[in-house]
Amino acid sequence: MGFYEELIATLNASLEEDFEGKTSHMGKACEVHPTTLKRLLDGERSKWAQMLGRIADAANVRVSRGSVARKQAREVCFVAPKRLSVEDLQSPIPEDYIAVPLAEGAVAAGRGLVPQDAIRSWVLVWKNHDSVRFRTNLIGVEIGKGQTSMVPTLHPLDILLVDRDDFRDRFTPPGNIFLVREPDNSVTVKRVTVKPRNGDMMLTFYSDNAVEHPPMSWSLEEDYDGDIAKAIVGRVVWAWSDMSRK
Repeated sequence: MGFYEELIATLNASLEEDFEGKTSHMGKACEVHPTTLKRLLDGERSKWAQMLGRIADAANVRVSRGSVARKQAREVCFVAPKRLSVEDLQSPIPEDYIAVPLAEGAVAAGRGLVPQDAIRSWVLVWKNHDSVRFRTNLIGVEIGKGQTSMVPTLHPLDILLVDRDDFRDRFTPPGNIFLVREPDNSVTVKRVTVKPRNGDMMLTFYSDNAVEHPPMSWSLEEDYDGDIAKAIVGRVVWAWSDMSRK
């Protein structure tokens, strides 16, 4: 395999392992349009790259994961770490963050604004993350002590970021985690599937800890008056977990 073939294979491996197989993520990292990047990775638009490959082959250059190197030993150079003073450290840019209210589950389940006196604290969120960008109706909730229905994915005292506008058309394929309201008005965190049945929709709430918390199914018409917003509060888009509790 020559340099060009090795380069394409290595970049495709990086696409799968480092960027979840998404050219949009890889393109953003290398500042290349995803369509152009896909064509390059598929071997299109390759005349310049093939020419570079012939030059690299003649120079005895090969590709290794994470680097491009010659097939020969190289000298090692140790570089001492640079010491920074407090003055050298850059402070976070306030405009890159939003403060999301942290509230009790029952309060967070409301469709309107959270009352000021019901806000326990605030969670700083980097708004440029793909899971957060363009979202405007976010709320933070904490899993209560002793609530183990989503173990091992989520644990008691984990903090969840919920988008209260994101609760429609997210049930296929199943697996998304939602803040849901059961017919008795209790609020909990579950995975959700929705299936049509005899002119109705059946909602099934799943726990990851299914042995202790088996699935429960509800009728959208009978239990929620046909209003999906009464059953689904919002989708969990992010979570913070204290690894010392694992």
